[in-house]
Amino acid sequence: MSEIYGKGNPNEEIDIRERITQSHISDEAKKDLFAVVDGEKLAELYSDAIAKKAFSPDKHPERLDFLLQHVMNDKSIEVYHSASNESILSSKYSKKVISDIPAWLKDHRRADLEIQAAAQNYIYNRADIYSSEMLMIQYSVDEGQKKDEMNYEKVKGVIIVVLMVKSPEIFKEFKSDRYIHRITKATADSGMVFPMLRQMAFVQLDKALEEYLTGTYNEDEDVELLELLAMIADINNDKIKNDTEGKPFFDDIRKEVSEFSADKEVQAMLLEEKMAILDMQMTKAEGKVEGKAEEHAELQDVYRWLFSSGRGSDVERATNDEEFYNELLKEYKSTKQ
Repeated sequence: MSEIYGKGNPNEEIDIRERITQSHISDEAKKDLFAVVDGEKLAELYSDAIAKKAFSPDKHPERLDFLLQHVMNDKSIEVYHSASNESILSSKYSKKVISDIPAWLKDHRRADLEIQAAAQNYIYNRADIYSSEMLMIQYSVDEGQKKDEMNYEKVKGVIIVVLMVKSPEIFKEFKSDRYIHRITKATADSGMVFPMLRQMAFVQLDKALEEYLTGTYNEDEDVELLELLAMIADINNDKIKNDTEGKPFFDDIRKEVSEFSADKEVQAMLLEEKMAILDMQMTKAEGKVEGKAEEHAELQDVYRWLFSSGRGSDVERATNDEEFYNELLKEYKSTKQ
C-alpha cells in the first residue's frame, strides 16, 4: 500500500515521526499514526482532518447531500455551499459554538454534520444548544434587510446530524435495533404533534458497523447508507473494502482519503486531534476529583499508566464509572508493589 502514498520530504517524515514519539498519547494511538505515516493503513474517515475534506460542502456537496438525505430521510436536502462555523454571540461572556461541517442548503435551511470520536454523555445537550444557535442565525436580519421582512412564518429550519463513533451510555442502554435516532417532531403529553424548526439525528456508527459486519440489519435497510456509515466507522476493514470496491462513490472517497493520509500536514493534524482527545479525557477525569492535591496526582498517575499501556478506552469508562475506577486504582497500585 505504501506505493499509493508516495515518498514526500524525508525531513518532514522524520519530524512527524519524532513528534509522534515524543507525544503523550497512548502507545496504541502512536501505533495507529505510525501505520498511517508508513502507508500501512488509511487515516480514519471519521477523523476531523479527513472528514472536513472528504465531505466538504464546497468541494463535495454530492457526498454531503447523500449522507444528509439518507440519514434524515429527506430527499429535499441539497447543499448549496459551506457556512460559517461560528455562531452569533449574545454577549461578550458567551461561549462560541464551533461546528464541524456547517452548510447552507439550496432551500435556505442551514445544516451541520457533527462527528464525535469520543463518547459524550452530554451529546444531546450539545446538539440541542448548537441547533438552537443555528436557528437564531436563521431568525436574524441580515445587513440591509428590513426587520418586517423576517417573521416567525418565514424562518427556515435547521438540521444537525451527529455521527457518534462510540455510543454514549444513554444510547447503549436503550434497547433497539435502530442505530439512527431522528428528532423531527415534538409530541405533547396530550398526544398533539408539532412540527419542529430544529431537526436532529443521532447516528451510532459503532452499532451500524456491527450490524453491517454481522449481517443483522433489517431486510428493508438502506444498504447504501449503511455501507457509507460502516466505511466512516472503519475505512480499513477488509469486508467493507471488498463490498464497496468498484462502486465509484466509494472508490472516489477511498482514493481521496489515501491522498490525504500521505499528506504530512494532515498527519500533523491527526496527531493534534489525538492529543486534543487525550486532553479532553484527562480534563474530564481531573474534574471528578475534588479535595487533596495528592488525590489529583494519584488520578493523573492512573490515567497516564492506562494511556501508556494502550488502554485509553478504559479512561473513558472510568470517568463515568466510579466503581470501575476504583478497580483500576487497585490494579495500578499492585503494579507498584
